[in-house]
Amino acid sequence: MKFTIILLTFGTTTGVLAADLVDFWTDANFLGLKHTGQGNVGECKNLPGDFNDRISSAKARSGYRCTVWIDANCNTGTTGYSFDTSSGSSFPGWINDKASSWKCVRA
Repeated sequence: MKFTIILLTFGTTTGVLAADLVDFWTDANFLGLKHTGQGNVGECKNLPGDFNDRISSAKARSGYRCTVWIDANCNTGTTGYSFDTSSGSSFPGWINDKASSWKCVRA
């Protein structure tokens, strides 16, 4: 007689799933190509290559305030531009088509 032992393990996931936090557009007034930024609250994200140095407007999702930076990795040594759900329709000239990274926090 032959016996086979099968061990089963069950685990739980403690990580938080990324959420849609912000929408970016390549043109002012929420026009042009759109990219939805996904991440965790307070997490720095770099813009994907086809949006790096190309965004002109953005809108944070309800309940969030977001900041974009010219440099990658949310270089906090430089000035960022912050916006929420009611602002960001037209980035100021100093950051228009120059943003490389972003982060959102709860408003």
